[in-house]
Amino acid sequence: MPTLALVLELHHPLPAPGRGAGPEWARSAAEVFWPLLRALDDFAGRAGDASITLAVSPSWSALAADPAARRLVRRELQAEARRREGGRPLLRFVAESGGDALALIRRWHASGAIEAIPTAAAHAWLPSVAADPTVAGAQIGLAAADHASRFDARPSGIWLPFLSYAPGLEATMAAHGLRYFGVSADAFLRGTVLPPAGTLAPMATPAGVAAYAVSPPPGPAVDPRQGYGLDPRYADPKQAPRAALDHAQHFLDRWAEEASTPPPDADADAPAEPVSVVALSAHDLARAWPHGGVDAWLARLLERLSGDGTVRASSLGRHLARNPVGVMGRPAAAAGGPLAARPAGSDLYDRCRAAADLLTFALERRRTLGPEGREALAGMLRSLLRAQQIDWSHPVHGGVDPDEGLRRASAHLARFHECAAALLSGRPGLLPREPGPAFLPNLDPDDAAPG
Repeated sequence: MPTLALVLELHHPLPAPGRGAGPEWARSAAEVFWPLLRALDDFAGRAGDASITLAVSPSWSALAADPAARRLVRRELQAEARRREGGRPLLRFVAESGGDALALIRRWHASGAIEAIPTAAAHAWLPSVAADPTVAGAQIGLAAADHASRFDARPSGIWLPFLSYAPGLEATMAAHGLRYFGVSADAFLRGTVLPPAGTLAPMATPAGVAAYAVSPPPGPAVDPRQGYGLDPRYADPKQAPRAALDHAQHFLDRWAEEASTPPPDADADAPAEPVSVVALSAHDLARAWPHGGVDAWLARLLERLSGDGTVRASSLGRHLARNPVGVMGRPAAAAGGPLAARPAGSDLYDRCRAAADLLTFALERRRTLGPEGREALAGMLRSLLRAQQIDWSHPVHGGVDPDEGLRRASAHLARFHECAAALLSGRPGLLPREPGPAFLPNLDPDDAAPG
């Protein structure tokens, strides 16, 4: 019986420096996130032995926990309920949950049906910044600590933004107690060893952390040009349920077929439990269903995963617990993309690497600092991480213009140097606190130290 491992990713870019959540967060929460959370809640209530993985970014958690952002979402949902009848059940579900998305995720994780893990601390292209051990420690360690604080449980794995793996990151993961991560299938197959089962079994890195190959989705679900969401039946409330069921079954059938097909040159000894990993971003799914229906499709897919006797749906942590032994090796570095080394043709990551040198100097002296000094150091860490974020391309109602993204990054770097100057001059108490959603609110500089 093949194992299908579904990873859903929740992420939303933070607002501009010093700003609170805006209408783009409220619309995304009302149109994308809360409908998906409702589908996940239905799954968690009847999952049985099935389980999936939910990767939650610290940025998304900061917005979901922010009281002002919650009020914006509630007003948007109320307006949607007035505009159309279909908005009322969602508003009722949000009201019954108290509008607390993090509490829902905590409950699901405790039940075992949905394993929650963090993404890296900032949506950066990690191969361009994480060669510095201080940055690697901050990206991995602070994400794990923030997740543990938000969800009352230490995570067992981590999800890398854009699957942007760089060799050596697994050592930092191991130092922070993380047991697995995902890489693209092509990076997995370009690694130090050709796995005998291809992408259908994890690879055990020398640090003891497992790497899972993430395959492209087996259907048109995330291609807005030919996706399931273009089916005109979704515009008809009477036909939409049938369309969602058809598309969910098609997706599942193709996925199960791929999971059951070993590579042509595979060894005779197949893995004890072959696994196929597919990751879906909430925003990619929303873009694929431009006229709604993504939550109906996801609900039907999750229903099939929990009730189909021909496949096993498993979170990555559960699969690894059952299959702790794998071929020893290490994936290759992620190949890169348009925002990789020089975002929008800028020298942003060069400036971030220069700032990391100053951060390393400050971190080495963290044990000599008083409370105000450690808070200034925490401000340096937050600002540098936010400067590295290149999530401008996320389809958040048009996304963020790259020039605006670079301006925001420069403002974060300016804040970084302001915190550094206050710390090194011995006047850290003069720093004003930044308004806006609390990103990494309980940041402890010790969690950012290199592993």
